[in-house]
Amino acid sequence: MIRTKKFFSVLLALVMVVTMLPLSALAEETEPALRGWDKKEGYVYLTLGSFPQTAEGERLPILWRVLSVDGDRALILSEYILEARPLHGDYTQYANKPTNKKKPGFSGDYTQTDMAKYLNGEFTANFAQGELYILAEDEAFGMFFLLSGDELKNKAYGFTSNESRKAWGTEYALNNGLFKYMSHRGSHSPYWTRTQSTSNVKAARCTKSQGELGYMTVDREDEGMRPACWLRLEQIRIDSGSGTMEDPFTLLPVPGADEPVVIEVTPLE
Repeated sequence: MIRTKKFFSVLLALVMVVTMLPLSALAEETEPALRGWDKKEGYVYLTLGSFPQTAEGERLPILWRVLSVDGDRALILSEYILEARPLHGDYTQYANKPTNKKKPGFSGDYTQTDMAKYLNGEFTANFAQGELYILAEDEAFGMFFLLSGDELKNKAYGFTSNESRKAWGTEYALNNGLFKYMSHRGSHSPYWTRTQSTSNVKAARCTKSQGELGYMTVDREDEGMRPACWLRLEQIRIDSGSGTMEDPFTLLPVPGADEPVVIEVTPLE
């Protein structure tokens, strides 16, 4: 009987300790967190912003996969190809050096391309003010950018094979000019990287029919745009979802995160 009383006394004490813990402490232990690609678990998914995606152009939340978590930032990539768009409208300007006397160019500098200006201009209108606040601007490429050829071969991001690089366009993108490979190839579509080709200076690296990397002249209009960006982890909280593709996380800025974000739209020349 004495041992039984002692057992229940200890059990009661443990229950009292647990019930006295602040709710915030319990929440911290169970709150889901973002992570990068995992060999066993795959990707974590989230939604952020909206973009026309159906055949009729209906705006839907943009689905993103988390490639990596690096300190207080997370690198995310659009799951789908959102639209067809040239990397740059003038391949001669893209290829030429600034010292070219007839037509000065910028030697493949991605930051000077039409795509870079679009992603950090008009494209930002697809995100609410609070959503822009939780993004970390890349020092070199701005708020939104394309992955490089090397990043699309980074196994730590989950790009472990040609198949893993394949991506599919939305109905909106396909209805507005995005090229699609035949069904026996997978019905996927090609998309740009920000890397200039070393074989052809008028071209940029892009995905091809089997998911391998090749190149295409930068004025090609049926290549896809698959944007990436950085999240500021200290400025977000997970509002809902389980992180799967079918039930992605939805994010909210942390309370009080209302700092204004000013995005200057750079008109294309």
